[in-house]
Amino acid sequence: MSRERGSLLHGEAAVGFVRLLVTTAVTIVLLVMPSVLGGYPLVVLSHMLVLSIACLALNLAYGTAGMLSLGHATYFGVAAYAGAFLYRFSDVDSFELYLLTGVVCSTIFAAIIGFLCVRHTKIFFSILTLALSMVVYSLVIDGAIFRLFGGVGWGLYLLGGGSMYLPRLSILGKQFDAEEFIPVIYNVIVVAFIASAALLSRISRSPFGQALRAIRDNETRAAFVGIPVRQYRWYAFMISGFFAGLAGGLYGQLARQITPDQLHWLFSAQLVVATVLGGTRHFAGPILGAFAFVGLDEIASRWTVGRYSVLGALLIIVVFALPGGIAAGFAAIRNVVRRH
Repeated sequence: MSRERGSLLHGEAAVGFVRLLVTTAVTIVLLVMPSVLGGYPLVVLSHMLVLSIACLALNLAYGTAGMLSLGHATYFGVAAYAGAFLYRFSDVDSFELYLLTGVVCSTIFAAIIGFLCVRHTKIFFSILTLALSMVVYSLVIDGAIFRLFGGVGWGLYLLGGGSMYLPRLSILGKQFDAEEFIPVIYNVIVVAFIASAALLSRISRSPFGQALRAIRDNETRAAFVGIPVRQYRWYAFMISGFFAGLAGGLYGQLARQITPDQLHWLFSAQLVVATVLGGTRHFAGPILGAFAFVGLDEIASRWTVGRYSVLGALLIIVVFALPGGIAAGFAAIRNVVRRH
């Protein structure tokens, strides 16, 4: 018995060491990219990392807890809009305050919407998240949110039709010119990505994460063994909204153009597609899916006419080639190599 326990501990230590080694290697590679890539490729890589954070957030709710949300664009977009309103109607030009405001607002929205939705399961949960997200979208696209800020807010809405421009904000109290800004915001995104992945990985491997998987696999059995199902689902939804808001805030400053499209259910669908494309049952799956989705979209963008037809065809090819997701495909290849 003690020998088996010692072997188990040794195996866990080895896995932990490999995980640390991979994390360190990925961090080093990402941090040297500004000296390797030009401006546009660095922006594309930044988009991949931001989308990775959003997909990891979604997968905590979907892949881990079994809650398919069709409204995660809400938390992504709310964070960007909240920070933009803070800049427009105050003297704040700090990126840190912009991001903090956005994350707090997205978490509050996730807490409210999650409280209403986690009472239901499966398709009913998905429909509720979709419906409530479209309510938020309509408040922006119709200008209701802008009216809260009086005549200036309404004028801002008429000027952009619901879209908002965001300048380069000061980071750590320093303003950067156009050439310096892209590498700086990229490094900020890398730090946020590594921190988000580490925290979400820790949550996934924690007793809380194990409880969420038990709820996903058999909600009734989980309730019988004493797991507070609704409460844990709500917690998972709020955490997911927090990280989706972090991704949205980062994207708002990276793109510097905040639009209602970032709140629309079609963007929620893109998050779902990217997450499923990578594989929901592997932690790295959403990251691989986000990278693949942005990469395929970049390839498809070369066709001015029929761009989305090309993107759809590329996605179909990947899904047929790797039906279990990209991460599952890599796992299968690794198993074949080990056997030989």
